[in-house]
Amino acid sequence: MQVGIVGAGAMGSGIGRVAAAAGHAVLLHDVRPGAAQEAIGRIGASIERQVAKGGTTTEDARAILERLTVAGSVEDLSGCDLVVEAVVEDLAVKQALFAELESVVGPDCILATNTSSLSVGAVFRNASRPGRTVGMHFFNPAHVMKLVEVIPGPRTDQRTLATAVTFAEGVGKTPILARDTPGFIVNLAGRAYTTEALAVVNEGVASPAQVDRVMKEGFGFPLGPFALMDLTGIDVNYPVTENIFEHNFADPKLRSTWEHRYLFEAGLLGQKTGQGFYSYPGDTPPARTSGAPADAATVVLTTGADRSLLEFCARAGLTVVDDDGTSPVLLAPLGEDCTSAACRAGVDPRRAVAVDLAFGVRDVVTLMVPPGADPAVVSTLRGQIESASSVEVINDSPGFIAQRILAAVVNLGSEMAQRGVAAPADIDTAVRLGLRYPAGPLALADEHGPRVFTEILDGIHRTTQDARYRASHWLRRRAAADLPIHHPDVVAARTSLAAVTD
Repeated sequence: MQVGIVGAGAMGSGIGRVAAAAGHAVLLHDVRPGAAQEAIGRIGASIERQVAKGGTTTEDARAILERLTVAGSVEDLSGCDLVVEAVVEDLAVKQALFAELESVVGPDCILATNTSSLSVGAVFRNASRPGRTVGMHFFNPAHVMKLVEVIPGPRTDQRTLATAVTFAEGVGKTPILARDTPGFIVNLAGRAYTTEALAVVNEGVASPAQVDRVMKEGFGFPLGPFALMDLTGIDVNYPVTENIFEHNFADPKLRSTWEHRYLFEAGLLGQKTGQGFYSYPGDTPPARTSGAPADAATVVLTTGADRSLLEFCARAGLTVVDDDGTSPVLLAPLGEDCTSAACRAGVDPRRAVAVDLAFGVRDVVTLMVPPGADPAVVSTLRGQIESASSVEVINDSPGFIAQRILAAVVNLGSEMAQRGVAAPADIDTAVRLGLRYPAGPLALADEHGPRVFTEILDGIHRTTQDARYRASHWLRRRAAADLPIHHPDVVAARTSLAAVTD
């Protein structure tokens, strides 16, 4: 197959590289003179490093570069079987480019956009042959990331979809079919992790460093949400967040915070500018402070306390005593703040301390304290627990840190399944491959139980009255019926690749 790539930036050159490596003849075009040749030079240098590390052979490297050719003009793409556009995310620019391409390519040439944020239907609104148009969203770096979202427009035909899927598979990628909705799968699903973390910090519950430690060290995410935003660049993640929020008619589950926008407007874009949520280079998140050393600490448990609390106390070396009027009362609320949980249990909130055990004891234990708590008592308790685990102490909040963030991830993934953005299993695959989460949102719900997340969300919603925490119908119905979270509706939208290729 002869493949044309328009746009020789990081994405375009990456797509060209994987196509050439798969044996396709690739024509690379860019409007800036010399840009395509420079891109081929960068590809060559990268492949040479691969050869030096034993990742490929000299012969294979030479063959890849021989399949890459500069196209001096759009007219040079006239003989292509597939043209993939990877230019600036500007609707008018993309529409003008495809109008020019349609005037030169053959009638059977498939035209694909690599847009990550624009509607595929809008990009090809004026296409004279809309049946041959499709979205093929590769991820950066394209030669490393395995996912390709394949997005049909409203008039894309089955031949085009099948060809796009076959091409993606042929270049070593995992194609996932997505509806043409704002953010497709990955960019939409990824909003929950960062925006809920932003909400936690915005409310003064915890610092960015605390949130990052809990999610990375406690739950195995490759990066905490704030380190992730700094790495990708706030000039990237803020506009995407704003665009998806706007195009989902201000869905509160997708809402960001003023600080996110402030950093964007102030030009504090993360690693690329030396300052974002953290400062660079060399500035690491502040070290943890430790509690007072303690030989032993005593706690009181309420009547009927969950067995998990008893097991936690035994592991942490905490001595459980009858109420002596002074020892802290240890609680383990689900979707509830410490103050509310204490009042419901008939305990003075000033004596209460909450520990997050919703997902078992993790490498980082989160303690939550209400206003009025005695700092010395909290420090003693923390010091004892630190003999067995790292500890983060946060202010009062329904849902701690992890409950809030994981419930937000699960809830948004469930809502995507309800809307038919993709098949439930495909949502999980796309999130694992595209975002590198330890599990997809629906698999996460299955791991801990849909009812757990429904209870967390209901608790947060009762306290905040914020529609952001209203549980998805998909999640609530499966929790109520005790069904697996992946269980499909009886009448399902066509969102599986099998439906395309059968």
